[in-house]
Amino acid sequence: MKQLRVVIADDEPLARENMRDMLSAHPEVAVVGEADTVSETREILIKMRPDAVFLDIQMPGGTGFDALAGLEAPVNVVFVTAYDTFAIRAFQVNAIDYLLKPVDRKLLAGAIQRLMANAASSSAQELSNPAKHPAFAIDDDVLVHQQSVYAMIPLKTLSAIRAYRNYTEVIDMQARTHLFRRSIKDWANRLPNPPFLQLDRSLIINTDALSGWRSSGRNLDLAFQHGPKTLQLGRTASERFKKFVECNRVATGQLKPHKHLRTE
Repeated sequence: MKQLRVVIADDEPLARENMRDMLSAHPEVAVVGEADTVSETREILIKMRPDAVFLDIQMPGGTGFDALAGLEAPVNVVFVTAYDTFAIRAFQVNAIDYLLKPVDRKLLAGAIQRLMANAASSSAQELSNPAKHPAFAIDDDVLVHQQSVYAMIPLKTLSAIRAYRNYTEVIDMQARTHLFRRSIKDWANRLPNPPFLQLDRSLIINTDALSGWRSSGRNLDLAFQHGPKTLQLGRTASERFKKFVECNRVATGQLKPHKHLRTE
């Protein structure tokens, strides 16, 4: 089995030593470098091109996100932080895993398993493990990678999520697209419903982002307030959307909380 090449990035010497000691119990992992500042982390990631980095959030010179910004070859990330579970949910979608300090050896072993699975296959299904990750709240943020820049964007600003080869493509309200190594199933298990609605095996929409819809033969075209101009639905998705609209009308007498939707 090919060894997993990793970097440890943390400004606390004892934290790096502790992580190095715990990783030594895993012969499938080889530590190829350590860093204690943002600039040093960037340098070693560019030079060594490791398979993964165990990354602290707060370090001299900025944050772990600053260390990732602009990398030509995005690296798999396991956040190692003192943040509580609520705060860390924001990082979950695009990170392989997170570990809270003090690091638990069993949780570390689980993170390594996910890293190994990612190295062995690009299959989104193999990378997804919804039971291991907490659900998102509507006010959470997600970590995205756009044009060599990592940033946090509000979950509520996502308009649609579509299956794209072995990835998922997320469209935000500024019509920007972001690729994630997460399956539609994983998104569906973790997104709040409402406002997010899965219409078929390849599409999830944010119903709060819709402005209306119109018939297109036997199918429907969805229009958004911001982001993608329209999305054309297949037969299954069209039928599910019609049921969603009807259920909201029956339950409330009007289309609440989606009263802005209209037929055209």
